[in-house]
Amino acid sequence: MHDLMIRGVHPWKPGSGDAVDIAVDAGRISLIAKSVPETGREEWHVGGRLLLPALADPHHHLDKACLVGRVGASTDLADARARFGKLRPNLTPEDHRQRGERVIQWAISHGVATLRTHADVDKTVGLRHVEAALALREAFSDRITIQVVAFLPASAPVNDEESWRALADALHLGCDAVGGATGNRGAEAPTLMRRTLELAEKAGGMVDLHLDETLEPAVQNMAELARLTRGYGLEGRVAASHCCSLAVAPAAVRAEAIGLAAEARLHVIALPLTNLYLQGRESGLRGVPPVAEILAAGINVACGSDNVQDPFLPTGNADPLLAAQVLGIVAQLADPDFLLEAVSLRAAHAMGLSADTDWCRTGAPACFAVADCGPEDDPVARLAPRPLVVFNGRVVRRPGDGAHDLPPIRTSQQEE
Repeated sequence: MHDLMIRGVHPWKPGSGDAVDIAVDAGRISLIAKSVPETGREEWHVGGRLLLPALADPHHHLDKACLVGRVGASTDLADARARFGKLRPNLTPEDHRQRGERVIQWAISHGVATLRTHADVDKTVGLRHVEAALALREAFSDRITIQVVAFLPASAPVNDEESWRALADALHLGCDAVGGATGNRGAEAPTLMRRTLELAEKAGGMVDLHLDETLEPAVQNMAELARLTRGYGLEGRVAASHCCSLAVAPAAVRAEAIGLAAEARLHVIALPLTNLYLQGRESGLRGVPPVAEILAAGINVACGSDNVQDPFLPTGNADPLLAAQVLGIVAQLADPDFLLEAVSLRAAHAMGLSADTDWCRTGAPACFAVADCGPEDDPVARLAPRPLVVFNGRVVRRPGDGAHDLPPIRTSQQEE
């Protein structure tokens, strides 16, 4: 008897063809066949639905999530930072836990197996946001993998040594990566990037920077980030999130930056939901990087949710398929395979995780989601619900489960 059986499912891409049965044992796929005669301790007959690889969401801010009801929606990035800044010093661990749990549960219900969150670190909040994120990582470790980025917020001066010491302490506590924001730093941006990479190199961690979250054409730091990445030997371990201003750089500047980024094996994480909301309010410009050009250079491009119902983005639901769909529209990319990969295999790769294109094979980790659509459907275009989610062999969402604390919907006969 197998631990788990998923019957009559169409794996996305691998093999295509007929529906198969998938057996799971000890957290891994143990058998794939057109028909598996053995039974499972838990069995699901999914009727020819599509099986998706584990989704990965490479950019969140759980410490900011679900605060829009308290502070209101912002008018631009500076206003969003100011609104959160007023509340930030007084957020309690319990407050962090409750809001973070809501978003994580939403993500799990959407089939997310890995989520990366940035947590503010500076002399004002110390390690409180990091400690809250690490506690959530531990609490949900049997349902989702959570990475934590120790993040120096834009309000922290680059020369604030107390904040830099706190960032180093955060990495020692177990943060997976370190980051900061370059868009408002001006001439200090190279120093911020250099010191961030130094911390990662010493700690053996990764880097995830909010790179040039602005539409000012003069703010262009990707080329220097690429040079520093190679200088510190961190090729493949550095992610550049946002990269908004690259889209308005002169063609020659953009081409040079993209070429250097390819040599440094930078990962680019597009965040269309928040950037469309915050950027370009006066100019009408789109706030996303030139994804097609970046892809053409062979650079790994991923996509993330970013903010969820906070002053930076009053909407959002932690569904990476929504972010992927919007990216396809705003970046004018009619490539359904890329859009799904941007929130699964490519996103996992950007987070330093194994991202095997042969994800549905015997011996592979049993992390996947059954989408409520057929094999001929585009799950991103459909925003297909994912009623059955498996994480390391464990069913973490079943049909009928809610992603909230409300009781199930019942008929009057069921209540009797």
